[in-house]
Amino acid sequence: MTTAEQTPSPLIGSRWIAVGDGHSLHLAEYGNPDGIPLLYLHGGPGAGCSSDDALLFDGRHWRILLLDQRGAGLSRPRGGLEHNSLTQLLADMEVVRETLGIEHWCLAGGSFGATLGLIYSGRHPERVIAQSYWGLFIPSSEGMAWLYGPAGAARLFPAEYDSFSAGIPVKGWLSLLFEYFSKGFMHANQGVSERAFRRWLDWELALAYPGNHLLGPIDWRSRVLALIELHYARSGYFDAESALVAAFPCISAHTRILQGECDWVCPAELAQHYGPLTARLKEDFELVTVVGGYHSLADGRMHKAVCAAGNWMLSVWHRQL
Repeated sequence: MTTAEQTPSPLIGSRWIAVGDGHSLHLAEYGNPDGIPLLYLHGGPGAGCSSDDALLFDGRHWRILLLDQRGAGLSRPRGGLEHNSLTQLLADMEVVRETLGIEHWCLAGGSFGATLGLIYSGRHPERVIAQSYWGLFIPSSEGMAWLYGPAGAARLFPAEYDSFSAGIPVKGWLSLLFEYFSKGFMHANQGVSERAFRRWLDWELALAYPGNHLLGPIDWRSRVLALIELHYARSGYFDAESALVAAFPCISAHTRILQGECDWVCPAELAQHYGPLTARLKEDFELVTVVGGYHSLADGRMHKAVCAAGNWMLSVWHRQL
């Protein structure tokens, strides 16, 4: 099956897995309980999983593991920022694997989830057979400047960026921007806080799916997403770029990375010119540009490409094991 529509996957079950530091991660399993284990890594960081994510993969063949990372989705504590770092997210993946008794698995995910998966697969190459990612976020100074600075995506969406960055005295100083939003999110005045969350989320939506805007009140999932995104951005993604650079040479899994031609969150051009990534490109490590694709999987072209990549992983698994 290679169409954008997959067979709906039945829910196998859900539970919380304690990973230490007071955090418990929510895990929902879909598809075939005897199928090939597939860990889905959501983006954000902080976006959490949706049952719709299971529709990306053919549930007849996969045991689909939808894991909410620390603080995200239904994981506890909701929106928890303490003991929430890159190192801990990576360690959590091993806790989950060992808890489930899985020896080998496949990985899939988008945006920061792709970053996380690539780093994990480089640190644990013996565990990952195949992996497919989309909208890879490169947590370099260039990647951050593109996303939040005045000389990146802001040049393509000037009005939206002006709304996003209004009130910040010195444009281009990301530390000032992040401090501004941190104070806004935590402001005692609910109206001020609401406006800060809306501005952050509106900017992200403008890049992920241009022309769309937030409608109605902001739900708790969106607030958690913004809180955790800001927490990681302020921390420089906990030096995730160094971890990513170190991981690339160690990856042994068959890997496919999809970048949308019109992805303004994680632009394809940045990935295409990222040396540590391009140095790995060969037959079993692909970087594919999806013509006309956006960052959001609400875009049919990206959705179809991601579904096809899931089926490609199936074929790799059967060849390898």
